[in-house]
Amino acid sequence: MSKPKLGYLLFDLPSDHEIESTLATECRTVEAIIHNNGMPARVKRICVASPERFMNFQKYKYAVQFVHLACHGGKKSIGMLGGHVEWKEVAKQVARHLHPLANDQQRIICFSCCYSKDGFDHTKSAFSSYFTGAYLFAKTEVPFAQAVTVWAMFYLKKKLTKPHEAIVQSINDFIGEKLLIFKKY
Repeated sequence: MSKPKLGYLLFDLPSDHEIESTLATECRTVEAIIHNNGMPARVKRICVASPERFMNFQKYKYAVQFVHLACHGGKKSIGMLGGHVEWKEVAKQVARHLHPLANDQQRIICFSCCYSKDGFDHTKSAFSSYFTGAYLFAKTEVPFAQAVTVWAMFYLKKKLTKPHEAIVQSINDFIGEKLLIFKKY
């Protein structure tokens, strides 16, 4: 009997310099790691750069265990080309693509952005029916190189059955500082 495929939903909300320079985005890197890791996986990457496109992206509900939100976060909103989207609206748009959790289901969200703790705090009530936990950065601002390193390690190591604290400790030990934290919903 084969193991069921894990499902990943990646929200890739790149900035103008990533688009103009055709740079590899964080979610493209994460997607490559997942596919090249040898584990059967379903991956859906939603890539939008403007608030209008984000708010009107085609609605489809995905059966996933991991959601990765890569964006340019601020205290009250995320920055996109041509404007901002408040965190509560971000939660609404992400939740549009998910079924609420059943009693025994687990689903994790990874906040990969500056001000990720603010994002977690602003979305906590809206996400409590959709997620069992969240990974976020302990620091307010995180450079791209550190973020992509953390998530590369995370997606190489993390399975739903592995303890959250062990993954966090392993990554923080490698980085040499408390950079990643886990919070329960």
